[in-house]
Amino acid sequence: MVTKTPTQEVRCLKSNAGFVGFDGTENKRTILALQQVKKAAGIGGDLNVLLRRPHGRARSIVAKFNRMFGVKAFVSDEADKEKWEKAGVKIEGGYDDFFKASDFLMVGTPGDEELPYVEAGLAHGCFVSLMGGADRPELLKGLEESGKVKIGDELRADFAREFFFGLENYEMFLKAKPRLVQCTSCNTTGLSRLALAARPLGLAAILGNIDRRHGDPHTVVRASPSAIQFGKGAGHQGKDAGTVFEEVNFVIRASKVPTTVPHTNFLNLIFKGDVSAAELVEQFAKTREVVVMPYQDEGKKHEWTSEILEAFLSGVERPISPEIFELIVSDAIIPFKLGEYTILQTVSMVEQMSIAVPNHVESYLLSCGYPAADIHAFVDKTLGIMHGIWPDRLSC
Repeated sequence: MVTKTPTQEVRCLKSNAGFVGFDGTENKRTILALQQVKKAAGIGGDLNVLLRRPHGRARSIVAKFNRMFGVKAFVSDEADKEKWEKAGVKIEGGYDDFFKASDFLMVGTPGDEELPYVEAGLAHGCFVSLMGGADRPELLKGLEESGKVKIGDELRADFAREFFFGLENYEMFLKAKPRLVQCTSCNTTGLSRLALAARPLGLAAILGNIDRRHGDPHTVVRASPSAIQFGKGAGHQGKDAGTVFEEVNFVIRASKVPTTVPHTNFLNLIFKGDVSAAELVEQFAKTREVVVMPYQDEGKKHEWTSEILEAFLSGVERPISPEIFELIVSDAIIPFKLGEYTILQTVSMVEQMSIAVPNHVESYLLSCGYPAADIHAFVDKTLGIMHGIWPDRLSC
């Protein structure tokens, strides 16, 4: 059984994972992935979900999880308990019971709603994993004002530490033994995978624009196709990635575009010295969780994002869900020389629904003290996450 302290030296045999906002865009996919990885790693323990109002989507997702592997449900408001029980869901307990029963806590609420759950999780000794949209300085301020959680130097350091991107900094975090981490968001995860791939070639900076999708599949976007909202300055995505890759200068504008899939990155990767597009493609192909999509394919062109996703997903079989996603990069790279620098203009595709999920899973394994050796290969193989060049040069 995992102890509720950040002092694990070896892999734990049991760790209960709790999810707040379990039916959210990324969190419901994280539960699917984490259950698969827990099973493969031989880590016992329950999957706990904190229920709020029993709306249709929440009820159907709980039913799906219970059909597949079973979750333990707790209610945040006792007034909703009877409604959930009438819907056929067994309720294990209330709000405090949920945190007492959870060793690891994934907080997947909308932005600005995390504070009470972070506070309760820390107060009950949970390892807290935040998603990329959380505001750690504001959370720390809120904790200090409430005074319900003792803020020592070690916990304060957790709030100031770089973002968790396991492919780069898992071992560092393992040595730090944090009580709280913040995972990279979907777009920051995409930027971080690009930087991880390109850094060996002398990457100096990444500049450009992210076309953030402005509508999710479950919403109705009533907007003109020309209604694009561009930001005044650089977005948080590059700043966040810069905490992981301090030697790379990120300046990224994030525009909102009224499409459902995917986020599309138009980024200039700047290298010192001579770097060819072919060299960058090879680096992408051998970087975990990155797949290169050839632009030319026996006379067919892969130039529409929707067509690329359909072509890729229709040929991919995963053990749990087709929505656990890689960063897809086109090999349609435009080179440009500027003095002693090479600029390679790239296009890449980020699927908001779950590109960050393997990283979320690694934060759970981190909480268990899972050893760093081969962890990324283990996670990718378990989830069916690939890297390489589509369709023939792919591997886990």
